[in-house]
Amino acid sequence: MPGKFSTFRTQISHLIKIKCLQWLYFIEEKMQTLLKTQKNIKPNQNKTFPIGTIQTVKNIFEELHLPLVLDELKHCGHSLCNLITGLVSYKLTEDLSVKHCHTWMNNNPHLLKELHLEPFGKDALYRGLGTIGMNRHHILHHLLLTLRNQFDVGMDMVFMDWTSIHFEAQPHDLIQYGYSRDHRPDRPQVTIGLAQDQRSQIPIGLTIQPGNTNDQTHFKHTYHQIKPGLRTGSCLIFDAGATGSPNLDLLVSDNMRYLSRMKLNKSDVQKHLNTFNKEEWTQVVTGNKDEEVYGGKLMFPSRIKYLYFSQTLYDDILMNRRKRLEQDYDEAPSLRKNIELKKKPRKKYRNSNHFLFTHISYTFPLKGMSREEAIDRALQQSITGKEGFFSLVSNKDFSLHEALSFYREKDRIEKMFHSMKNEIHLRPTRVWNQEEIYGSILIAFLAQLVISMLRYKHASLRRVSTKFIMQSLKNFALTLIIGKNGLQRRVFSNFDWINTLIFYGKDPG
Repeated sequence: MPGKFSTFRTQISHLIKIKCLQWLYFIEEKMQTLLKTQKNIKPNQNKTFPIGTIQTVKNIFEELHLPLVLDELKHCGHSLCNLITGLVSYKLTEDLSVKHCHTWMNNNPHLLKELHLEPFGKDALYRGLGTIGMNRHHILHHLLLTLRNQFDVGMDMVFMDWTSIHFEAQPHDLIQYGYSRDHRPDRPQVTIGLAQDQRSQIPIGLTIQPGNTNDQTHFKHTYHQIKPGLRTGSCLIFDAGATGSPNLDLLVSDNMRYLSRMKLNKSDVQKHLNTFNKEEWTQVVTGNKDEEVYGGKLMFPSRIKYLYFSQTLYDDILMNRRKRLEQDYDEAPSLRKNIELKKKPRKKYRNSNHFLFTHISYTFPLKGMSREEAIDRALQQSITGKEGFFSLVSNKDFSLHEALSFYREKDRIEKMFHSMKNEIHLRPTRVWNQEEIYGSILIAFLAQLVISMLRYKHASLRRVSTKFIMQSLKNFALTLIIGKNGLQRRVFSNFDWINTLIFYGKDPG
């Protein structure tokens, strides 16, 4: 009996599954039929458009008291603040060009209504860019003081860094050839400096200089711009490119602190690096259990020098150098053959100057030793004693752990440059007038400021990529349901956890 009952129960379960599948297939077929039937789709007057980005930009601008500042710069015609709000919103939404931004705004009357604008010509946007470009120092000064006084952005520690963006244009006063961080030395460029508060991770300064400006010169412009917001004893952290006696003396004279990387010199190698012993140096805790770092402090009357040795860095340098030597060895026989036959070597081994002659010879015989032996010999000859070592300099007495940790935190500002270049799309600017170029770069800075302010207000967003925040705001939409009597009902849609957190203030779970 128990066996028959079990068989019966299995048969019933099988029949139920078959019936359920048949019912699901019926529902799916019915839904597809309904969707394909044109008679069931009735036109209406309802309108849906993305509202998340515009509303967010408006809210952040009001919190930063930007409307009053911007509208003071333009007294006639359309509100400058509303035009800039539209440009920043477009930068965070589609970001094609100023012309396309004009089309995006004017083709949607409901969008214009949200921005409190009447239909306008595209020249209004170009004039708006020129106006904020011309008055960028006033706008940035206002933002600096507002962030310090009303948002508790203390600026006790500030990261500074510089980059460049290239242009597909002819050089002029601002667009110049120079050292390219875009890996486009064949194109003229402008250099851009950023300053970022360490605790809040909010950008607090922006400077724009000609493309041939080096970091040591650009440093002064960035520092003088953020100086009104700094406190006595604030610490500035920057890379070796801006480290120089004039800049360090400037900070000391203003009672500021600094922490920067410094190039190793021959004295360091002879006195300290050649006698390096892991047992004599202090092991530094970095938070990475697989990383082995040792350090030592050198005390001077006006500064402190921090020397570090990283085993991981040492291994990486020698591994990369060995790969390069292996490539060189494989290329050497053909080059040696050309030398012996007195043929001209390849162009990359020759000097392009017609008044100079390049003589090439090989440094040691390739015959008589194996490939590995030759590479090992060349590797030993290439060692300078600096491999794996690096140094920091400061006029503040940090511990070895603190100095290394704070300097490595500077990576945040490099990530901000990545966000502005690759997610907000700092370039191409698609404008050529100098003031409009300033304005276009300022628009990208304001867009990044909006994203950083959201992260500052909502801790859950601090590890969320810029593109995901932008996508969430872009998806958040407003639907205007228009009734028969002409009354409108507003319905918000496309909620996710990011835009719910931003607009409702809570994570839906």
